[in-house]
Amino acid sequence: MSVPNSTRPLPDGAEPADLVQWLHLVATETDHYREAVGAYHRVHRTDLSALSVIMRAVRDGVPLTPRRLGEALHLSPPATTALLDRLERAGHIERHREPGDRRLVHLTATDTARDTGKRLFGPLAQHIGEVAVKYTPAERAVIAAFLRDVTDATAAAREEATDV
Repeated sequence: MSVPNSTRPLPDGAEPADLVQWLHLVATETDHYREAVGAYHRVHRTDLSALSVIMRAVRDGVPLTPRRLGEALHLSPPATTALLDRLERAGHIERHREPGDRRLVHLTATDTARDTGKRLFGPLAQHIGEVAVKYTPAERAVIAAFLRDVTDATAAAREEATDV
């Protein structure tokens, strides 16, 4: 297994280009992790992404509909339906119709989804947690703000690059 050379010294006062390179390496390693874990546990990559979106909605207390999930994953309505059917058959989600409007469906994660998420992403969370505790709470706050801003900047760049 190939591990990136992350032991090279960091330059004093890293330039933005250095940060972009490190972020690219993080994204690449995250992709490799998802591919390896998904293959090992026989879970499709799109299903992993969907579980991640669903669990984030649960954590944030945000109701999730099939449409919002499809938009988050950039899937067509038929592809979203096929995905939801797979997740429901696997016991990861339940669909609940809104009593006042039966056309509106809300998705909820099951205990199976939470257990699967812990099993698949627990090792990653543990390793990242071990890194995070090396920093002070103030430093972690700066890192979190930076990552939030980078996420927003990446979304803006995507929209700009595809709005041609």
